[in-house]
Amino acid sequence: MKILKYLFLLLLLLSVGGSVFIATQKSNFTTVKSIFIKTSKTSVYNYLNDNNNYKDWYVFDSESIELVYSKNTSGAGSYFSWSGTEGEGKTTVFSSIENDSIVQKTDLDGALSETVWKLKDTIGGTKVICISKGEMSFSNKLHSFLNGGVNKVIGRKLELSLKNLNRSLDYELNTYSVSSNGVVFKKGFYYLKHTINTKLSRLNYNVKILIPYLINFSNQNQIIISGKPFVIYNSIDESKEITNISVCLPIKRRIFTSSGSDIICSELEGYTSVKTTLYGDYSHRKKAWKKAKDYINKNRETEEKSIPILEVYNKSSIDGLSPSKWQTTLYTAVQPRYIS
Repeated sequence: MKILKYLFLLLLLLSVGGSVFIATQKSNFTTVKSIFIKTSKTSVYNYLNDNNNYKDWYVFDSESIELVYSKNTSGAGSYFSWSGTEGEGKTTVFSSIENDSIVQKTDLDGALSETVWKLKDTIGGTKVICISKGEMSFSNKLHSFLNGGVNKVIGRKLELSLKNLNRSLDYELNTYSVSSNGVVFKKGFYYLKHTINTKLSRLNYNVKILIPYLINFSNQNQIIISGKPFVIYNSIDESKEITNISVCLPIKRRIFTSSGSDIICSELEGYTSVKTTLYGDYSHRKKAWKKAKDYINKNRETEEKSIPILEVYNKSSIDGLSPSKWQTTLYTAVQPRYIS
């Protein structure tokens, strides 16, 4: 019995000593990892800046987790939170500089950390640098101690995440197709619009901001939305990479907005058009434009240039979908053929 008693005391002392040793280890850490990705800096930024995409590549501590997203899934103030077998966490975008960097703050069961994503142009692609720094809870320290140290544990997690990011970007951005759907009649309807001038490189960024803005305006004013958001290309200067667009939301009936409002109600009258569908990321929209032009020329249609191109976002990031699952319909107006 005495031997068992001494063994128990020895184990207790080792346990207490080990706990004290682990508790007195440094809580702060800084880990830096990077990867080269054969994708433009704009595309990498747009993908990283959308919280919906993190489920496809980011390595979480728990194998099985449930993710929750903020209504606005990108930009400062947006967040994603999760819960799993290893605890609960929340990552919030603290700040973002377009095509340059994103700063995130994470609270993992009370342990605070910061992750900075930096993007640098390189020959043939983009260098993505991930800097993770913060403090660890006792359980984090114990896990790190048993697995080779904090830099090894967090470093391995960052390396795996970056490799997954590279694979995911390659698949999500390059998985696309374009289909011609022939000549159709586009029915008319009322819609809300907000018109801006923008560089083509900033088009997606501005659209992602303005669509939620229009949706919030409609909800606050009890306006019934009757379809998917869309963009009207009022003018395009491809040589200067500039376009004037109206970001729009179809509504059930005409409304009147106050004088000076940046949101206006307009009516789209029905017209004959060539319908083209892009499946995949918006970076391939020029291929959809070309597909429409080729169809018009091949079938000897006459383009009606007085009616601007219309682009409808049937399935998009607003629906929580990753780029490979997006579906965008392009309508190019043509003159109707009259049969005598």
